[in-house]
Amino acid sequence: MSAQVVGRESPVGDPGRIGGGGDPFACALRTAIRAKGLSLERIQHRLRGRGSTVSIAALSYWQSGRRRPERPDSLTALAHLEEILDLGEGALRSLLGPPRPRGKARPRPVPASSPLGWVADASASEPMAELLADVDTSSDHDLTRLSLRDQVELAMDGSTRRVRSRQVLRAERGGVDRVLLGYDTRLPGDPLPVIGTLRGCSLGRVATDPRNGLMIAELLFDRPLRRGERTAVEYELIYVAPHHPTFDNTHTRRFRHTVKEYVLEVRYDSRCRPARCEQFTSGLTDVEPAEVRETPVDAWGYAYAVAVDFGPGVVGLRWEWA
Repeated sequence: MSAQVVGRESPVGDPGRIGGGGDPFACALRTAIRAKGLSLERIQHRLRGRGSTVSIAALSYWQSGRRRPERPDSLTALAHLEEILDLGEGALRSLLGPPRPRGKARPRPVPASSPLGWVADASASEPMAELLADVDTSSDHDLTRLSLRDQVELAMDGSTRRVRSRQVLRAERGGVDRVLLGYDTRLPGDPLPVIGTLRGCSLGRVATDPRNGLMIAELLFDRPLRRGERTAVEYELIYVAPHHPTFDNTHTRRFRHTVKEYVLEVRYDSRCRPARCEQFTSGLTDVEPAEVRETPVDAWGYAYAVAVDFGPGVVGLRWEWA
């Protein structure tokens, strides 16, 4: 959970989400870290003592399945990590499998006008392009995002239960009649949500790719907008129990266009509070966050991320479970 750009959301905006899915390496690493009872900060400190510098973000990405170690220095760090976690030599590395595709070559590049043009992963561009071919993307670049709010509700086990989103948009030309909602689980095997309550719009065409965890949907306005006219749309993404996504620790939204104001609100179940939470921002193609800020979880179980006049880029919250 993307972002209006599917912002992992990747509601367009990705409300990006991390969990590991069926990746054996990510699952094994996550299980070993929990069994050892070490925080990512403590693991980073121990790796540094062995001469390997690995960021907290990289460790988080490895255990979530979003990234995996492939460069020589990362593989050296992985060998030290196996020692720190009391695993046998090669126990984690043997689960990596062949290197993932890299480079700029894309059999079917995402159209430049697409609201999902932020997708930079060559392995994801072709399935995303195929979904975009099934919907009308012509209006997206003619909408200004004045405000956007995501409310994420987590279940007792830390998985995502639902996401409520509200967007205020302004048409920059007459005749704009829809906005795209995009969602990217980023985790193969995680279920796609059901589009629930709609307000200020109706559901148009929906294209899904369950295998790659992708969904694109058209939200149709009640009527075409006049130039300069504003409208608000609301929608809900619901995960039907017991098919919630896997144990999450991140929610993001990606913006290809500038948004005047964005607010991300995550509500944690009282029986499953994080030990630590932080807001982060980055560029669309950055691996490491450009800015990280500690974010408190209030007495009611809410954490917030706020961005003003932001984009293009990624905004999100990430947390560590106790």
